Amino acid sequence: MLRLRTAAIAALLVSALPANAAAQQFQIESGAFAGFVSRWTEGVEPADVDNDGDLDILFAEGDGFASPGTKRTNKLFINGGSFTFTNESSTRLGMSSNAKGVTAGDVDGDGWVDVLFANGFNTDTPFLYHNRGAAQPGFFDMESATRGFTEALSSASAQFGDLDDDGDLDVIINDSGNSFLGGAGGKARLYLNDGAGVFTEQPAMLNAPTKVAQMDVQLIDIDQDWDLDFFGVCRSSNGGVNHYLLLNDGNANFTDVSNLLPTTSSSVYEAEIGDLDNDGDLDIFYVSLSGFSEGVHRNNLAGGSLTFTAGSAFGGHDDNEIALIDFNNDGLLDPLVGSLGANREKLYQNNGGLSFSLTTAFQSITDSTLDLAIADLDNDGAYDVITAQGESGNFSNKVYKNTGAPDSLAPVITALDVPAAPPAWPVVVHAKMRDQVIDDGVTHVTSVAVYVDVDPSAQNVTHSGGVFSPAMLNVSVGTRVMFTNNDGSPQSVTSTTAPYGYDLALGAGGGSAEYVFVSPGVYDYASNGSGAMGQIVVSGVAHTTAGRISAGELYRYALPQIAGSECAVEFFFTDWVGNVSVSESQSFTCPGTCGSSVSFCNAAPNSVGAGALMGSNGAFSVSANSLVLTATGTPDQFGIFFYGATQLNGGAGVPFGNGTLCIDSPVSRLDIELASGNTLVHALDMTTPPTPGGQITGGSTWNFQAWYRDPAAGGSNVNLSDGLEITFCP
Repeated sequence: MLRLRTAAIAALLVSALPANAAAQQFQIESGAFAGFVSRWTEGVEPADVDNDGDLDILFAEGDGFASPGTKRTNKLFINGGSFTFTNESSTRLGMSSNAKGVTAGDVDGDGWVDVLFANGFNTDTPFLYHNRGAAQPGFFDMESATRGFTEALSSASAQFGDLDDDGDLDVIINDSGNSFLGGAGGKARLYLNDGAGVFTEQPAMLNAPTKVAQMDVQLIDIDQDWDLDFFGVCRSSNGGVNHYLLLNDGNANFTDVSNLLPTTSSSVYEAEIGDLDNDGDLDIFYVSLSGFSEGVHRNNLAGGSLTFTAGSAFGGHDDNEIALIDFNNDGLLDPLVGSLGANREKLYQNNGGLSFSLTTAFQSITDSTLDLAIADLDNDGAYDVITAQGESGNFSNKVYKNTGAPDSLAPVITALDVPAAPPAWPVVVHAKMRDQVIDDGVTHVTSVAVYVDVDPSAQNVTHSGGVFSPAMLNVSVGTRVMFTNNDGSPQSVTSTTAPYGYDLALGAGGGSAEYVFVSPGVYDYASNGSGAMGQIVVSGVAHTTAGRISAGELYRYALPQIAGSECAVEFFFTDWVGNVSVSESQSFTCPGTCGSSVSFCNAAPNSVGAGALMGSNGAFSVSANSLVLTATGTPDQFGIFFYGATQLNGGAGVPFGNGTLCIDSPVSRLDIELASGNTLVHALDMTTPPTPGGQITGGSTWNFQAWYRDPAAGGSNVNLSDGLEITFCP
């Protein structure tokens, strides 16, 4: 694609006239927070904390502009539907602080969202609230100290993201030092997650320079090398290198390239990053860029070279927050600005080519917005807006209902990262997408990868005489279909079954293309040349694994081992409204199915069923080091996995407790685990054997079993699973 680089073309062309199509689209929902005592609110985050299918609202509260005021209890409003929210802050959260920001993420991978409050003025540590999950959905325990946050910071923002690509969420928190808006400044803080939600600060890895008045944290792949970089704005000149831009090497080691950013004013509070010109890279939209104005830095990424062009500034108000929303369903992200000094929030219509027009989309309300968030609060398909008020006025937080058309556009898949020959299972792949909303890394989009082993043979479909033959084909998942055009004019195979979007060019006179069908379903297609139609019916079962958003529209997937020499994968993205997009299938060479496992020894019944059964997820490869042991069918009690070289009594075992001991001594005991959902889980670290322990090496065979408490059963109150013999490979 031709990229236009001149400053004249990249400059923002802003219309002085409001766009007519957006008049009063966002209307105040009065009474949404009935009974709420208004306080100085600095941050807002929507999150489904109780997993009930609607978005609840978190507010960060705590008075103070340049110095601390009264500490306040942070707020959690539970969504009751129809724009009714119940204040359950004291029972679900508790604790008071001078909070400046709030972010949510599942820090321990248990499927329940946890919450972190960034606190200002060095009065408190960051507050990390752990969700109690299924035991008490949406209720939290403040566990900062036990999870690694022991130092009081002066923070305005934080964001979770998988910075070292290991499948869990790390976090960067900004820190302004001893003075919130001046003084000597401070350094942003990087904390890496151990996978269980315990964090360790890594200052040398972040390598952040000292900067004054840090305000914002954004984690995005700005240079498109498939890892998350750190961008952070500062309300200071910082010697002309105003803001942070630190590039990640993929392992959470960062390099400072902040000098690549054009100089801005010292009045920047916030920026949002997104592809504003739909050219495939991520641009930066600032608020209060110069003289309390808005403006864009265009990303000129090409050939691995990262540069930016500063566009014209506009706006002229003291603004504090920005998010991006495609409010008119035209496929372009529109900047939404939370205004402290204007009469209303400001929504700029994106006209393409970095040209924006100020709309009158918001009901005109005079207030002091410090933060805003975008969420479909009533599940009607249209994204609503929440604003947080502070600093001046009556501090009345608000909800604006979107009265426009529901979001009808599926997420746009922008890039896929599938290695042609991955070295081992699980196969780690990535994907990127762009949706209709982006706010501090929040997109409200979920994703799964579906994958299969591919049949080495191919089924054939030909286009001849203006028709496909056979016109209907029944195949199994993983079937490769070869389409060949025997006619003289170019033809195609174009999907007509949503949400699949494959489009294969066949050319003319023997031109061909192949496609691997991954998911079961009915696939209709047609040729754009002749209009011929065909159908492929795919049956069978494919493998599915959930993607985890790393942050900033980047997703990571770890595909567990399957058998086969060739594999294929496709990616599904579903937004909050239910719009779905699917990538074209991608083939890769399956890593060898090294290693093996076999069950032995019978499990005895327990208080919850017929007995606990050993299993595993991940690869048997020592170098992959990805094996997770499981024991399903246990009570939700404490248990221990252990292993040894020899099966006891020829694999039949001997009575022990209420069950059967299957492994002869000596044995190596692993860490104590607590079962959840009647399953014990332990990630086996083959690089660090237990003490005393047996080193697991390629070619070695070990026998595994789980011991667990079972007080409800009586007797000895303990039981054991069956055994699992595993042969490992390098």
